[in-house]
Amino acid sequence: MFGRIKDCLCHPRYIGKYNKDKGGIVFLTIFIFFLFCTLMQGARCYTENPISETVAYTITSTIVQYGETNVEYDAGEAKLKGDFFEVNHEGFHLLFLPNENTRVSYKLDTVTIVFEEETASLYYSSFKAATLAYKDLNIANFSFANVARNQAADTYYFRIFIDSTFDSAKLFFQTFSFLQGIFSALVYYVICFVFSYVLSIAINPAINRGVRAKLCLYDGCIVFIGIFFAYLFNSDFIIYISLALPLVYTLVTFRHIIKVIIRR
Repeated sequence: MFGRIKDCLCHPRYIGKYNKDKGGIVFLTIFIFFLFCTLMQGARCYTENPISETVAYTITSTIVQYGETNVEYDAGEAKLKGDFFEVNHEGFHLLFLPNENTRVSYKLDTVTIVFEEETASLYYSSFKAATLAYKDLNIANFSFANVARNQAADTYYFRIFIDSTFDSAKLFFQTFSFLQGIFSALVYYVICFVFSYVLSIAINPAINRGVRAKLCLYDGCIVFIGIFFAYLFNSDFIIYISLALPLVYTLVTFRHIIKVIIRR
């Protein structure tokens, strides 16, 4: 197994010698490369903060633009008080103190936060990400009216209020990013396999289809290593380079097989 991994990494010209491998061995090799890739994805996703530091400032600026409202936070009772207030902005939708007649709509790729009297619930698209109880916050009173007037103390506590709401969904967004990364890696691998298979036909059309697919599956494993380094160095550019590597490996692998056939 170590020899296969080494050849898939560094010696694509030798991959042809594994043409008789069983399906289980092929799957295990692919899985090892995939696991190596996902471990780095997990390390990156679960150690980074998925919430931008500018979120609270953006929402604060939006509140200022919308003008004054009578919504306020009572730290003594840990409750929001006032009338219903709604904010629509690109990327997020905020509803403060909705009543039973308020209809909440969830948009794709949009954060929707429903601030009720004692709790705030955050949704991403239509998925509920987290619920925060105000009693768990350690902040003082603030009012939206004073935030709209740029009062320093109220603005400060309002930003903490917003940051805490988003922080409650931190694990959800980290997991979402991790799963999205896994899905993307698998899609990249399938795409690379398809292009490698087509390229291999152009190089050597005489090879059996089953053997051809097997060798192309091995050649595609290098894309997982490229994605590994892309996450390691946090560089999307490396992903673009890694998408081309399976084609290069396929070229080397099947040209070597051609040479062996000619010598025979």
